[in-house]
Amino acid sequence: MNVFPITQPKFAISVSEDALIVIEVKQAWRTTTLKEVKKLPLPPGTLRLSSAKLNIENMDVFKQQLGTATESLKKPVSIALSLPDLCARTSVFEFAAFPGKKPEQMALLNWRFQQDLKLDTAQSRLDYEVYVPTSLADESKRASNPEKVRVLGTAIRNEIVEQYERACLDLKLLPVSVSISGLAIFDLYQPVMKDMLEVEDGRWSGKSPGAMFLFISHWGFTFFAYNEGCPSFVRTKAIAIRPNSSLAREDAAPSDSDYERNVEPKDWKDLPTLLNAEGPREGDSVLHPYPFYTVTKVEKEILATLQYYLETFSQDDSSPSLATLFVVSDLEHGHKLLPTPEALQQTAKVSGLSISDIQVIPLSTAIQLNKREGRFVQDSNIWSALPGYASLMVA
Repeated sequence: MNVFPITQPKFAISVSEDALIVIEVKQAWRTTTLKEVKKLPLPPGTLRLSSAKLNIENMDVFKQQLGTATESLKKPVSIALSLPDLCARTSVFEFAAFPGKKPEQMALLNWRFQQDLKLDTAQSRLDYEVYVPTSLADESKRASNPEKVRVLGTAIRNEIVEQYERACLDLKLLPVSVSISGLAIFDLYQPVMKDMLEVEDGRWSGKSPGAMFLFISHWGFTFFAYNEGCPSFVRTKAIAIRPNSSLAREDAAPSDSDYERNVEPKDWKDLPTLLNAEGPREGDSVLHPYPFYTVTKVEKEILATLQYYLETFSQDDSSPSLATLFVVSDLEHGHKLLPTPEALQQTAKVSGLSISDIQVIPLSTAIQLNKREGRFVQDSNIWSALPGYASLMVA
């Protein structure tokens, strides 16, 4: 009898409106290797992603499919649970002074969520990470402002996360950690991005404005911008991304409309946006993995997000600088949703800043998944393993 079955998990479950993904990793000394990926479709209407309402609309069907997807596991078993970004609200907060005690930190963050996002977090789980700018990391430089920090905070309603946890517990699946996919993947790739930026900074004589990170998924995308080792801006955009072969609805956003109204600045709609003039045409949609209007909408929103960040948060400088955009996706053809380099350069030009170049760096999924045991993992499923794998690695 396993009296205390809660152990470090080697299984993870990630969810989408269309499917459940179960992954297993093989843990060895200093390495974690992807061993198996199972993907089981969810019937339409089972799940609707939202940060404000219960997600599981048909619990019986959800539990039936979850039971089928995990029937080979020896239960009870510890798991890591990965939820899409649309289930939570995430923001970056800057503080001139930040308390040292956790209860005081939580109270201050609850107040900022209320003030900045009009979000009452009294009935939410709140998680956060504190960042200190690299220019203040040296004790000698912190005398004038020793506590200046940025905080990346995430809030998810109790009723939403508890609904997922209850479904798991009913099947003797013990969620020892719950993560938000985009945040976990951002954390997973931070060491890699830091190493790349250090190499680029050594080659570049001008001032580096920091970097940007874009995660594209079936529900839309999350964009992070950071400088001096700290996040400075985050935006999550809901866009239903379905391949051409899918019979699912293409245009409906997978989350409630209140989410977008709350997260976007009031003047967001007034910003000019740029279209990829060389992108897929209406008649070419059969040759492209995604419909024309899906590609166009994703491109528009990425360019609008980039332009808003550059105009609002980036600091202008007389010397030219290099901007780096890291991109990763859990979609097999996610890279085909990116705007062209010409459209990205035009966006930087319109922003009025002295950005000499926007360098797009696709991040490798295969390297992070560490030489998977190929006989257990189909190539068509390898992409969808990323959220679950990240949830295990950063738990």
